[in-house]
Amino acid sequence: MTFIQPKKYFNIQNAVIAMLTLCVLGATALVIVEYNKTVNLNHNILAAKTELNSVGAENTQLSNNVIATLGGGQIGALAAADGLIAENKPQYFSINQQWPIASQ
Repeated sequence: MTFIQPKKYFNIQNAVIAMLTLCVLGATALVIVEYNKTVNLNHNILAAKTELNSVGAENTQLSNNVIATLGGGQIGALAAADGLIAENKPQYFSINQQWPIASQ
């Protein structure tokens, strides 16, 4: 009876080809993962820009409301209702400049 036995010596070419194949497959997987990360980052940036634009529009609307509320004759009417008067020559606090060099 004859037994077929595989080669018992180690073929270096097959080992090099196997290692290179594994390296190529690993590099391909790494490139795919990095590409997916880049695409996700681009989508997140686009979503953040959209949200920033909507927040900016809301901020502009609120600023316009504040200016409309505080501007013109309404602020004068509000101050008069609280008993406030407009000072033509206000007197501010004076600062004692004992050390003029230190306050520069």
